Amino acid sequence: MASIEDQKILIVDDDVTALTLYETILRAAGYKNIIICNDGAEVELRLRDNDASLVLLDINLPGLSGIEVLEQITGTKTNLPVVMITGDEDLQTVINCMKKGAYDYITKPPAKTRLVTAVRKALEWRELNSELWAMGRRVLDRATLENPEAFSKLVTSSDSMLAVFQYVEAVAGTNRPVLIMGESGTGKELLARAIHESSGRQGAMVTVNAAGLDDALFSDTLFGHKKGAFTDAHTDRLGLVERAAGGTLFLDEIGDLAPASQVKLLRLLQEREYYQLGSDVARSTDARVIAATCVNLGKRIEDGRFRRDLFFRLMAHQVTLPPLRDRREDLMPLTKVLLLEAARELGRRIPRIPKELNSLLNLYDFPGNVRELHSLVFDALSRTSGNVLSLATFRKLVHGKNIPDGSEIDLGYDGLVELIGHFPTMKEFTDIVITAALEKAAGNQSLASRMLGVSQSTLSRRIARNDASFGGELPGDGKGD
Repeated sequence: MASIEDQKILIVDDDVTALTLYETILRAAGYKNIIICNDGAEVELRLRDNDASLVLLDINLPGLSGIEVLEQITGTKTNLPVVMITGDEDLQTVINCMKKGAYDYITKPPAKTRLVTAVRKALEWRELNSELWAMGRRVLDRATLENPEAFSKLVTSSDSMLAVFQYVEAVAGTNRPVLIMGESGTGKELLARAIHESSGRQGAMVTVNAAGLDDALFSDTLFGHKKGAFTDAHTDRLGLVERAAGGTLFLDEIGDLAPASQVKLLRLLQEREYYQLGSDVARSTDARVIAATCVNLGKRIEDGRFRRDLFFRLMAHQVTLPPLRDRREDLMPLTKVLLLEAARELGRRIPRIPKELNSLLNLYDFPGNVRELHSLVFDALSRTSGNVLSLATFRKLVHGKNIPDGSEIDLGYDGLVELIGHFPTMKEFTDIVITAALEKAAGNQSLASRMLGVSQSTLSRRIARNDASFGGELPGDGKGD
């Protein structure tokens, strides 16, 4: 959604005094882009030359009447809200306008709050319609993202993750808040940045971690202060809301926000206004708010620790990032990307990934999600001394005890069930057996094939098939004795 200053409002009235009043009220409310028209016959031309967001239309116009102009607008511009201005409250006239497509009506002379509220709600309706249209288009074309580069740091081939990307891309350009939920380590801040980059906003994305901020620190951090507001306030200081002007304010760990701070955030979302500490002058903002949490806000509302009205404001758009255990198809791709990152950071050569790693990753639920996998990959590379990635870190994690690289795996029934956590599938069993045989044979495929009771060509084909599937290599070099 365009900022409040960019919203174009066309006011149509033949009364010059009324036009001046409407314009003055709306400019004071922050609407700067106002187009004036005093002839109904000129409206069509004005709309053709200007991409108006809203029309304020007097019902009693000379020549072409307001009703006729309304019919022209609604016949060609279905997503352009029209607020009718009438000199009386004749119910039949109002009903007739609404039937012909008017969004709302106000009576002359309008109260300041009534005019501003009618304009704000009409613009919100227009934005919502645009969002629904965009989402509908995305449903029809699920296979593409308009700006895939914005999501490049979120490595995935998961349908559930791609559905999240498509949804947030569809609503990225609006001004409404976005609430991102998900377990710790699932990538909520990366998604917030992807939303910001997809929004087309020219301002910066500013991040605030709400956890541990008391109300005074929250207010000073977000809203800033005036000189003398408190003992150490020697100069004026702008807050992070100001730094996020024209951009995005990302509030992480929103579930831990103090009750008093929740009230101030609610006002910021409702009124788009805030007060610096030590000032009684309201400042306006056009920053888009994105909030994230890893806690159950529903339970916090029940416990009285989170405001229900704030939750409803934040959830204008909401998404939940799935945990890593629910998108296991991303485990190996993520591991490879993280290994490249670790190698660059540690100044190391990229080692070969043993085939066993895929099985080990699939045996673990990753309560810390991608953040935990990131740490594990870095630790594994740090422990690697040769050209094959050490699996000691992953084995200890899965088996709960130290199992050095090269150790044999218990292939008895009890050992398999303990290793896998369930009765093994045929593929899991085959993968483990082949890996164990190759490790026992020190990578000699000829010896491993004799141990398994299959020909070397059969074993080679199986290894090649697994390499293509997992992108890694079994610990064999393909050679015989």
